[in-house]
Amino acid sequence: MGIKRKLGILVLMCVIAAFTFIGFAQKEPYSVDGVVDSVWDKYKVQSTQIGGFGESSEGEPAISVDVYDKNDIPKVEKYLENNLSKDDLAQYEINVFSNKGIHY
Repeated sequence: MGIKRKLGILVLMCVIAAFTFIGFAQKEPYSVDGVVDSVWDKYKVQSTQIGGFGESSEGEPAISVDVYDKNDIPKVEKYLENNLSKDDLAQYEINVFSNKGIHY
């Protein structure tokens, strides 16, 4: 290989690496909080909570969503399953329920 050819390949690799880096840098960072907060925009939600149930040292990590309309429960569950990563789905128990607008 000639020096010009090697230099051309090196420049091409640098350009590809730069475009790849720019593509990753422009993506919005993923977060569980962001996905759960987006439920508020799509459905009528009374409350959301990310945390554990029971004693803090023994509690299972869970995502709880209280919806006003019980017919939205399967829709919200499907939305969370489609938008959370597989790792998050394995880590958190998803609990979607309806207290029918009861305020405590």
